[in-house]
Parts: sequence; C-alpha cells; structure tokens
Amino acid sequence: MKRHILLLTILCAVFSCQIAFAKEVRGIGTVKYSWFNDEVKQEAIEKAKEDAWKNYTASFTAAQMSMYQSQLKSQFEAELPELISNIRVEAEKNDKDQDLYNVAIRAEINDALVAEIFRSNSAAANQDYRQSADFGSLFLAKVVVSQKSFDDRRTEIESTKNNSNIEEDFASDDTSSVDNVSTSDMTVRETGGSTVSRRAQSEYEINEDYNGSLADIAFEKLEDAGYFPLEYVELTDCDAPFIEDVYGEFRSNADMSSRMEKSIRDAAIDCGWSYIGIGSVTLSGHRTDSATGLRVVDANVSYTVWSIEDGRARRAASVRNKTHTAMHQSELAAEQEAVIKAAEFALDNVIAKLQQRNVR
Repeated sequence: MKRHILLLTILCAVFSCQIAFAKEVRGIGTVKYSWFNDEVKQEAIEKAKEDAWKNYTASFTAAQMSMYQSQLKSQFEAELPELISNIRVEAEKNDKDQDLYNVAIRAEINDALVAEIFRSNSAAANQDYRQSADFGSLFLAKVVVSQKSFDDRRTEIESTKNNSNIEEDFASDDTSSVDNVSTSDMTVRETGGSTVSRRAQSEYEINEDYNGSLADIAFEKLEDAGYFPLEYVELTDCDAPFIEDVYGEFRSNADMSSRMEKSIRDAAIDCGWSYIGIGSVTLSGHRTDSATGLRVVDANVSYTVWSIEDGRARRAASVRNKTHTAMHQSELAAEQEAVIKAAEFALDNVIAKLQQRNVR
C-alpha cells in the first residue's frame, strides 16, 4: 500500500512539473483532397499543429518576435516535434461537396524548451560562466495600505447687473403742458464657477515576504539567461543607500526619487557592476469580483535595466507600468499570484530585449 502511495505521489509530482512548463494552444487545419483517406487526416493535423504554433508565437514579446523572425524561425520549426505534444482532436468535419477536410486540435507547447532556445542563442549564454556579466537587481513589492480621497470643491460665482429704462411722454395744448416720466428696473443674473478635484493620497508598505519572492524570480531568470546575479546589499560597500532607507522612500511615495535612484546607479558604477536593474511591484485594487465572488488583486510593475560602461549608466531595457490581475478565493493567494505574474513578465521582457540586442 505504501509503495502505491509513493508511486502515486511521484506521478503527481512529475505530472505537475509537466503542466508547469506547458502552455495549452489550439489550431485548425484544412486540406482539399481528391481522394479521402488517412493521409488526408494526418496532413490536416500537421497543418493544425503549424496553426497552433503560430497562435503560440503571437504571445511573444516584441523583442522575442524580432529575434524569432530574424534569426530563429527555422530552428524553432525544426524543433516543432519536440515543442508541441499531447495533441487531441477536438472536432473534425469532412465536407464532401467541397472535398475539404477540417480538423481542430488542442495541444501543449513546451515553454521551458522555447525559453532554452532563446537563451542558448543569446550572447550572454555563449560565454564561459566565469565571464558572465555581473547583474544586480533591486526589486521591491509595495502594498497600498490606505488611501485618502477628497471631495470635489465647487466654487460658485454669481454676477448681478441692474439696468434702468426711462420712458418720457409729452403732451400740450394752447394753454398748458404735461410731462410724464416713468422708469423700470431690470435685473440680469449670470452664474458660473469651477470644480477642483484632488487626487487620492495613498500610503504604501513594503512587503518583505514578497520582496523575497521577487529576488528569487530575478535571480533565477538572470542566471538562466547567462548572467551572474548579485545581491543589492553588496552595493552598500560602495555608498548605496541601506535597504531600510530605500523602504522608507516608498512609504509615502509611489516611486523612488530621482536622487535616490541616481545614488544607487552611482554605487553600481563604483562597484564595477555590468548591469543594475531597479523596479517595483505595487499591489492595489483589492476587491471582490461580482460575477464569481473571488478576491481580485491588481499588481502594477515597472522595471528598468541600466548597462554600465566607461563609468556611466545607460538605459538598456525597461518595462513601464504594466498591470496584471489575479483572482483567487483567498486574498493572500491572489496577491502572491499577482506578484509572480508581474515579476515574470518584467524579467522576461527585459531579458528578451537584451537577448535581441546581443547584450552580454
């Protein structure tokens, strides 16, 4: 009995790993035939696989697509039998009037192998590990803990104008005359004004648990891409702000001040780093989805990489203010999922840009 439980556990673990590195896609294949047979069916399935792969590549970042079209398309197509698996026919139709056979499939793409092909063809990967470029990262997670909103302020303006009209009548005969004067007042009022709105003020709190997750994701992604990840704490030896001071910067500010950001870059220059990445994930919008009752959390991410050469820091790649949303029964689980989605998106995008530009 114990052996059966152990075997089941192992199978579940293997199956979970396969799911984690696979992305489900769909494709459609159409073949016009003169004689219908099994070869027609197989040809349609092959075309459906090609269509599924095309649908998958539509999710590439702009940098990945550029690298794919200019350098790697033939290599990926040669690897297609290894990239696409678990093919299932969802629907098929044989139109005998038109001599057309159509098939719709569902399949899985090996995400890990796709990432490896991009990585192995990058400049950073094609060098000795001891020559890997130093790449430090400061990636922080902030949570909106309170938000103060303000009512709109309305200023009313009223202008009043008084006009007087005078009417004069004159009558006479041979012996006497009469003057008759009458007046009337008219009031004209004009109204107007303006409305002043103030943006809500937010207070932030650094979440060190999520900081750990961000650091792990950055370390793994950078190492897989062929870089040598470095800890931010090492920069304090070169007069970078201590991490506690960086935390304090974010308590009342949505972004890091330009002065602090420059001091961090200057420290990276003094320490001789090759790259420094600075970014943040801001968790907000905690709410309940009206349709499902699930808890919903938004994670806004920004991340910028500077390349350090000749004593100067140059912007090499960046991701700006992209929001990811996660839903879960537990708010904590929704936060964790949102943080991971945002961080992986940011690192995948900046690394793809560096790979496209053959940056070591």
